[in-house]
Amino acid sequence: MKTKLLSLIFAMVLTSSITNAQTKTWDFGNNTTTWPVDATGVTGNVVRDNLGIYMGITSSSNIGIVEESPKVFPDGYSGTNRFKLNGLGYPTGPFQVMPTQRYVYFATAGNCTVKIWFRTGGSGTRTLYITNGTTVVGSLAGTDSSVGYYFQSNYVGGATNLYIYGDQSNNLYKIEVTGALGTTTLGTNDFKIGSAVNVFSNGKQVHISNVISNTQVDVYSMTGALVKSFNTDADTSFDSLNAGLYIVNVQSGEGRKAVKVLIQ
Repeated sequence: MKTKLLSLIFAMVLTSSITNAQTKTWDFGNNTTTWPVDATGVTGNVVRDNLGIYMGITSSSNIGIVEESPKVFPDGYSGTNRFKLNGLGYPTGPFQVMPTQRYVYFATAGNCTVKIWFRTGGSGTRTLYITNGTTVVGSLAGTDSSVGYYFQSNYVGGATNLYIYGDQSNNLYKIEVTGALGTTTLGTNDFKIGSAVNVFSNGKQVHISNVISNTQVDVYSMTGALVKSFNTDADTSFDSLNAGLYIVNVQSGEGRKAVKVLIQ
């Protein structure tokens, strides 16, 4: 009797695990129904097949252009078309862990595995990143635009958006996510880039001003390491950083902003 009961419980747990471990694929290379050839791309914010596409700037290099560019990848996957990110995911300068332009994103409800098939968009070393807006989940640097690259990264954490973008132009062929998926939506803070909070440095101090609601402050080194993190609901300042350049990300209900500061 105990053996049968344990078997039944094990079967129920296994069934639940299988049910929660969804797999979602965005196949830009071959799914021409969802991702038809498109010479225009997008200039605003859209969600297509539960994938968000965000331009973020006014430019002729629209994200989301789909064009023929066949490629066979090392694992055997073959794609006919490519989805163009068409530029870096943040303003020219040091790497930013929270993209502000030319990125795609999706909602996850928890732990998941992300696989990406891509090609670089030109000469030199170009890196494709997956982040959750505060830390790098995974990345791969490509050095040859004629080569198809593939990598896999594991996200461990709570519900959030995961962002995919490059430090230069990269081209996506396929994204596959296995795990607890969420519903990707527009109208969240991800699109409120123009935060009114002011961030500036003066010698050794960093000042946060014009705070009107609870604000998350994350400070990153130029290598992308998180060196300070706190919440504040009032103007504040701090001087606990070593000399050098830093990126200060602030996020509140009013929006998000990333500012480079110099500590002397």
